[in-house]
Amino acid sequence: MTLVRPMRQVLPALLAAVVLLLGACSSDEKISVLTCPQVYLVQEAAHYIDYAPGGTDLIDVRYDAKIINVEWLCTFITDENRVEMEVRFGMRAMMGPSGENAVARFPYFVVVADPDGKIIAKQVFGIDIGFPGNAIEIGHIESVFQKLTYASLARASEYTVYIGFQLTPEQLARIRAGQDL
Repeated sequence: MTLVRPMRQVLPALLAAVVLLLGACSSDEKISVLTCPQVYLVQEAAHYIDYAPGGTDLIDVRYDAKIINVEWLCTFITDENRVEMEVRFGMRAMMGPSGENAVARFPYFVVVADPDGKIIAKQVFGIDIGFPGNAIEIGHIESVFQKLTYASLARASEYTVYIGFQLTPEQLARIRAGQDL
């Protein structure tokens, strides 16, 4: 014979059991919330313009690219104090009037900084973008993977990852002067 109790009799007993279980937990136990390092797009390095040698006018532009969206995802490997990050960003590239090749290379960097802002790692990568047929504008999504090891995973959120185009001193000077925005 099966007995079915009305829900209003079972609910108080269930709540009492949950309270007892929670009370049995030690107050010494800490719950850690693991948070990804922050990822920032360096605004001065979000735009890349490549001019033909000696040129600085619109007619001299070979290639023009912008990073338009950044997102990231973390996986925590707790037994190794490691965070595996995938950083993805969207890019729009255009071939300018002086563009000659069907493929252009756009260099970008990924930097990791510690809580004090000190750069602890930097890598420069290249994206080769093809312009098929007579296309002059191409969208691209780039993914880069980083493995970061910490003394404590709880401190991962104190670190920062920066991305942007690897600019020449001349390109950076033009952007800072407001010439290539």
